[in-house]
Amino acid sequence: MTTVTVDVGGLQFLTRLLGAVVRFVVRLAFVALLGVAAIASLLARGGFSVPDAVVCVVLVAPPAFLLVFAAGLREVMRLPERLRRMPQGGAEQLAELTRIGGEARTARLRSAPSLLWRLRGAVGSARDLVGFALPLRVLTPQFLGLTLFAAGLSVLIFLAGLVAVVVLAVG
Repeated sequence: MTTVTVDVGGLQFLTRLLGAVVRFVVRLAFVALLGVAAIASLLARGGFSVPDAVVCVVLVAPPAFLLVFAAGLREVMRLPERLRRMPQGGAEQLAELTRIGGEARTARLRSAPSLLWRLRGAVGSARDLVGFALPLRVLTPQFLGLTLFAAGLSVLIFLAGLVAVVVLAVG
């Protein structure tokens, strides 16, 4: 069997940079949500109607998208650790699948549920190891463009929330 060595030491700077981006994006999303709360309280001043609720739900969409992007970046930040675990985890999965296969040959029908349960666990762990490229979807041009758009809208929502707070304070 060929041993693959992956050097992920050079990714430490990139991981720290992504951590800073995640913190900024999360803060921006929560500031925008505060703006949505201020706008909702301004709308509720004269009675909260269905159109007001629809406006609030639409205003929550950009910060929610930013939070999804931050979660995706957190998964990308976990990639070096997942790559380090991959050779060891792959060998463990192969050993577990071999044990389950050997037991399945000699097992009776009544032990099938426990074998299926163990197989589910082994396949789920293998899916975790194999799916290391899935978080990279957040780095596609379309997703990055939508994130930039959501960030711009979040800034505008925050500014609108500031205006709403001033209106509420004045009168």
